[in-house]
Amino acid sequence: MSYIIDDNLLEEIRSTVGIYDLISDYVDLKKNGSGYVGLCPFHNEKTPSFSVSPGKGIFHCFGCGEGGDQITFIMKRENLGFREAVKYIADKYGIEVREGSNSFDKELSDKRNRAYKANKEAATFFLNNLRNNKKAYEYLQRRNIDKNTIVAYAIGYAPDSWDSLVKHLVAKGYKEEELEEFNLAVKSKKGTYIDRFRDRIMFPIIDTGRRVIGFGGRVLNDSLPKYLNTKDTIIFNKGKNLYNLNIIAEKTDRSKIILVEGYMDVISLYKSGIKYSIASLGTALTPNQADLIKRYSKEVYICYDSDNAGIKATNRAIDILIEKNIYPKIVTLPENLDPDDYIKKYGKLSFEMELSKAKTYLDYRIIKIKENYNIESSEGLSGFTSDVVQLLSRVKNPIERDVYADKIAKIYGISKNAILSYMKILFENNRAKNIKKSRFKKTEIKPVKIKKNNKRNLAEYILIRVALDCERDYAYIAENLHSHEFSNVHCRIVFEELKEYYKLNNMSVNSFLDKLFKENLISEEFKNKILKIDLNQVNFHETKTEIINTIKRDNLENRRKEILKEIETLELKNSDKNSNDMEELIKELSDINIQIQSF
Repeated sequence: MSYIIDDNLLEEIRSTVGIYDLISDYVDLKKNGSGYVGLCPFHNEKTPSFSVSPGKGIFHCFGCGEGGDQITFIMKRENLGFREAVKYIADKYGIEVREGSNSFDKELSDKRNRAYKANKEAATFFLNNLRNNKKAYEYLQRRNIDKNTIVAYAIGYAPDSWDSLVKHLVAKGYKEEELEEFNLAVKSKKGTYIDRFRDRIMFPIIDTGRRVIGFGGRVLNDSLPKYLNTKDTIIFNKGKNLYNLNIIAEKTDRSKIILVEGYMDVISLYKSGIKYSIASLGTALTPNQADLIKRYSKEVYICYDSDNAGIKATNRAIDILIEKNIYPKIVTLPENLDPDDYIKKYGKLSFEMELSKAKTYLDYRIIKIKENYNIESSEGLSGFTSDVVQLLSRVKNPIERDVYADKIAKIYGISKNAILSYMKILFENNRAKNIKKSRFKKTEIKPVKIKKNNKRNLAEYILIRVALDCERDYAYIAENLHSHEFSNVHCRIVFEELKEYYKLNNMSVNSFLDKLFKENLISEEFKNKILKIDLNQVNFHETKTEIINTIKRDNLENRRKEILKEIETLELKNSDKNSNDMEELIKELSDINIQIQSF
């Protein structure tokens, strides 16, 4: 059911839910002045750098830089979107959330619920069919899949029949047309509806909410296609989900994740006791899937097949993960075995030994470059070194570049100075290309003039409009302004959703705002105001500091007023017990006054 998020709801959360009370359920906090400190839940540390300020209603980690309010914390800790985090807090603390009255939202919500239920019915149908089909059951036994694993993954069987599932679900009250929409049925040339999956072992795809959202089906013989997956539906997008993520979310410590190619690899590892593997769903790894991986673990291993297709998939996955600041290690299994076959042949202990020998992504790529050259010859060694230096020149971390330059120089007897000189040439060439591109920038335009009336609100609107138009400007704003610093609830929601917007790369600003409106996240009035802002009158690069400081200064002024009221209240109480609190407030007030004067 759709629900409404507005300023009233956010204000009730802020006033009802103390940030100390909420975070102390997750972190052991100790008093430190007017605030609290503890070990950061978002990165490993031995010395506390995570602080919580009840007075300001925010948290901040001086180690990893994470910060925000109650909603931001739950988003990051529970891996939820803004909307889900608000609902999570409201449910936990008994805050009433009003249901939306938008008829489109209700229709969409009802359709999604029916899709979830239809998929659950289908999974039960397939599971029951497996129990009654000797051929399918014996196939799984030959693959060493036991009863406990079948139950854990709800593995089933789609019978060798044209329309047995369709008839079963129609009898349950579903229409044939919606079964086609849920991709459980397809329309034949004759115009009749038949099962999409037939004579296949069925692997339900389950999300972290324990809902069946789709299926992967494998043939029992050598016919093609070997695997058939659910197409994108109202509840399933194969590029935004991962197989086995539900088990990782519930049953592992999330310390590491192994990325493998298929369902059987995941299941074989699980059966052996390794429960922290995942697989993409019939596609190469996508940026959205990389974001999911980053949420659940920072230590990532890639263990794909060793054939040409597996090597190409490994390189693609490395590139995508690095873009998300995830630096994977690569596991290359001996005898060109895939994880499924390796586990069957050598077992868990041997696999974990291979895992311990995993190579860094740079070592892996250097090895693959080396395979293309005969380094015993001068020509081969020169070509190998040139390719390696080009690889290193793309590494962002200068320390990592220097370490590997030194390593290559020592192993292959090449002058480190020669490596660094060639790298410098590559840097200068890239710099020259970037300068050339910058000459074709748009001509200068006059900066927008922000009226003093409602200056804060207009500043927020402008930032959102600019962030919608340019990902680079959005990144700059995100570096200098936390989402919780937006006072307008619609601005905050849009800013939170922009991460997803830039992942899609195929949605216009209008379509994106329409989507948020239809999901009852923003109002039509807000959407129209944003679209009316003329970017031709906004020279963001000249006014960005002024616009952002407008918001920061206003937040400081509001906090200053709150402190003055708190001081006034303590003065009326006139108690020695309050002296420490008074000192802390006066100190904070002094700091705020200095910050305000600096603008």
